[in-house]
Amino acid sequence: MSSAPSASPPNHPRPWEDKNPVVAGVLAYLIPGAGHLYQGRTAKGLIYCLSILGLFFWGQKLGEGMVVYNLPEKTGPLRYVALSYAAQLGIGASALPALVQNRRVLSDTRANKLTGPLSAPFQGTLSSSENPEGGVLVGTVKFDVVDGQFGQEIHGSFEGTLDGQPTKLELGGGRFEIDRPIKAGFRRMLHCNVVESDTKPNTAPRYIKGSIPRPFINAYGSPPDPDQLQEINGRLGKIYELALVFTWIAGLLNVLAIWDCVMGPAYGFGDEHPAAPAASRTTATSSAPPVSPQPAATPETGPASPAQKSPA
Repeated sequence: MSSAPSASPPNHPRPWEDKNPVVAGVLAYLIPGAGHLYQGRTAKGLIYCLSILGLFFWGQKLGEGMVVYNLPEKTGPLRYVALSYAAQLGIGASALPALVQNRRVLSDTRANKLTGPLSAPFQGTLSSSENPEGGVLVGTVKFDVVDGQFGQEIHGSFEGTLDGQPTKLELGGGRFEIDRPIKAGFRRMLHCNVVESDTKPNTAPRYIKGSIPRPFINAYGSPPDPDQLQEINGRLGKIYELALVFTWIAGLLNVLAIWDCVMGPAYGFGDEHPAAPAASRTTATSSAPPVSPQPAATPETGPASPAQKSPA
């Protein structure tokens, strides 16, 4: 008596098919792993998020924030997006600010001029031509633009410590240099003369030279100057190249993560052949006819005859 065929097991659930693939793809591009979290694939989403973003920001740290920027050619196929930046662009929101920062730099007419009041923490030195090393200054600088006899002038002050001792300095004296506000690097270079109240004969004029913080919104993704690139390449060497490679790999890995998010895994859902139930395997084994042992051939008897192979 034959038994009825058993029903095949249900198909594996496919969570990526229950969500909007366009929404999942956009989320996966903007933030690695976000599309998988939207689909309910939590473990894979966290793995992608931590590994890809971790690799990207590790590269950013190694390169001191000067590895993700867009400096396209003025003409030709790369006049909008530089080739090195195109690989980083795959990571989404973490690299997109470089597109905006490049346009902000090109449209910024302030350059290295001060157009209004400035107050910021300062770190640097108080030096002179006789003593280039100078003493260490830590404190706060304040500047303002005022109308002078020959046009606008910059007057300011420093209040803080010089080699650990409290000090105050009047700043100005005609020389004032400052980095442009939008630029790579989280420190903004500043150079200004000191106004001496009583100058002794044959005394070299003093100046302060150091940096103030550059806001994150003006530094992240901004293109560096050629001098900055030369300096950081010479100082970091192979480490800077490794930082670039890390960000490139992170961007390209996220392209694969986006494909996995939209299309689903290559194997493991619907491709495998489900195993037969244990009861069916037992029934099939017990219903098979018994097989009698075959006598072995010997030199004296030769091969077994048909009569020997099975009982009459």
